[in-house]
Amino acid sequence: MGAVSMNGAYADAAQFRLGMRQLASGVAIVTTIDGGQLYGITATSTASVSEDPPLLSIGINKQSWISEALMRSRIFCVSILGTDHMDVAEAFSRGPRDKRFDTGDWTTIATGAPALSNALAMFDCELFTSIEVKTHHLVLGGILGIRAANASTPLLYRDGRYLTATEMEATTSV
Repeated sequence: MGAVSMNGAYADAAQFRLGMRQLASGVAIVTTIDGGQLYGITATSTASVSEDPPLLSIGINKQSWISEALMRSRIFCVSILGTDHMDVAEAFSRGPRDKRFDTGDWTTIATGAPALSNALAMFDCELFTSIEVKTHHLVLGGILGIRAANASTPLLYRDGRYLTATEMEATTSV
């Protein structure tokens, strides 16, 4: 049985997923290091939370291989991808875990968590707080370091596909 709201049952999970597939999102790589091991995933659930102090949020599935490592290490980096990072997005969403960091050029900023060198922006964070919400951790990161560039257009994700802004415009203006 699904969760129940104060006024009755919540919407169907399958319908929720179908609806959320229509939301275009920026694409990022979330990384951490724990016990010398590098961890990273592709994420589309990054958002600005506050300027003072500078905080961002990410949603991490508790079953994801990065979840426990991030909670232990309490550090992470969010690298925002451009259209020229399609290979990195694919490697971190579908590639073998031990080969993910073979794609892209990696550096560090403040925490030691891997940061994609030529990302549109890199936000190096320490765990400010996290909230367990059913299947996910809602993680707030206090931003310790930022590097930003204007080198590319952002990579987008919508309806199960990576897209450029031009491609998305072409698919919605039919």
